Amino acid sequence: MRAISRRAVLIVGSLLAITACGSADEAGTSGSASTDSAAVNEMVLGSEDAPVTVIEYASWTCPACLQFQNDVVGKLKEDYVETGKVKFIFREYPTPPANIAVAGFAIARCAGEDQYFDVLDELFDRQRGILSLAREGGQVKAALQQVAANHGITDTETFDACLQDSGIRRAIAASVSQGENDGVEGTPTVLLNGEVLPGYDWRRWDGMQAVLNEALGEDAPAAEPAATDAPEAAEAAPEADSEGESGDTDMVEPTSGEAEPQ
Repeated sequence: MRAISRRAVLIVGSLLAITACGSADEAGTSGSASTDSAAVNEMVLGSEDAPVTVIEYASWTCPACLQFQNDVVGKLKEDYVETGKVKFIFREYPTPPANIAVAGFAIARCAGEDQYFDVLDELFDRQRGILSLAREGGQVKAALQQVAANHGITDTETFDACLQDSGIRRAIAASVSQGENDGVEGTPTVLLNGEVLPGYDWRRWDGMQAVLNEALGEDAPAAEPAATDAPEAAEAAPEADSEGESGDTDMVEPTSGEAEPQ
């Protein structure tokens, strides 16, 4: 493994900007059992025996990641992860504002492995509101404390201890460093069985579904027949092809909302 990157080193210290916004007991607060345990393990959903592994590098503060979360990730979990076809791994890759992104990821880890993805979902849901607070100089820490409280981190001391946890900072920095080893240049980046998915078709559900089905050796779901008031019309025009059937050709632009790593 190569030496930890300069970017990852910056991530390690970025939590301090959030804790500095309020009182924090710096002595003896890091290294709790729950946070150390969460920091060691990958954030994984699905069966270890799944034939396909999908790794997503993303940041909950990245607009393009929010689009991917809303359009693809939910269906991926329901149709492929919960059915045992795909193992899904999420790796943190914080994007600006990095201190806020890292603080959110720390809260997710402190909530415990069984709640990590629930916290992540809420952070994505609140992305626009929290980033608006950040732009306007609002109470970002209070907003993050509310997220934490919703998942069992209810007091200020525990919240501040979470953000100061050196094990969690190292875990997030290691995720960033691994992402750079894996060729991550922007977020979201997705690897399928260890290979970075090229292009942008996979950012739409139909594109991701096609990629997964190919990897699984499955046929794409059959298209539903077009409704008609005259069933005999099909017999009258046996040579009709699918010329009139066209999917939505709008693509997610390469730079549409994409937060580039610093």
